[in-house]
Amino acid sequence: MQLVPFMKFRNSLAQVQDIGQTPYGRRITYITGEGRFEGPKLRGRILPGGGDWLLKGEYGLSRLDVRKTFETEDSALIHVTYTGLYRFNETVTARLESGQASDFGDTLFVTQVQFDTGDRRYAWLNETLAVGQGRETCDGVEYRVSAIIV
Repeated sequence: MQLVPFMKFRNSLAQVQDIGQTPYGRRITYITGEGRFEGPKLRGRILPGGGDWLLKGEYGLSRLDVRKTFETEDSALIHVTYTGLYRFNETVTARLESGQASDFGDTLFVTQVQFDTGDRRYAWLNETLAVGQGRETCDGVEYRVSAIIV
């Protein structure tokens, strides 16, 4: 098995819905705004209206549950889902509060990405599994994604 650079993507954050403390942890929903993605095999825009249904547990460790729609430059729609882990920490919070983006590796921010499309030109995505590393920007998030090749 090997990892091959696959794409980068970035999107804004449109809204934060702090549901509050639940029996399972603090529930926060992040509604995503527009963005862009690009890689050697595909590129296009991220449509607004996706979301991250985050569950923040003890010690700042959180589980990501994200869904977004990508639209390629040739109008194919791709449902993108990923789960992952994120750790809130003081370094990232301080950088964002001072108007700076965090760097990749400032905190635990990793994902497992899957794709789902009915467009035959991109059917190969339905069999693609990828992993990513994220970082927070002043207005959203940015990811570097690698495909798993067997």
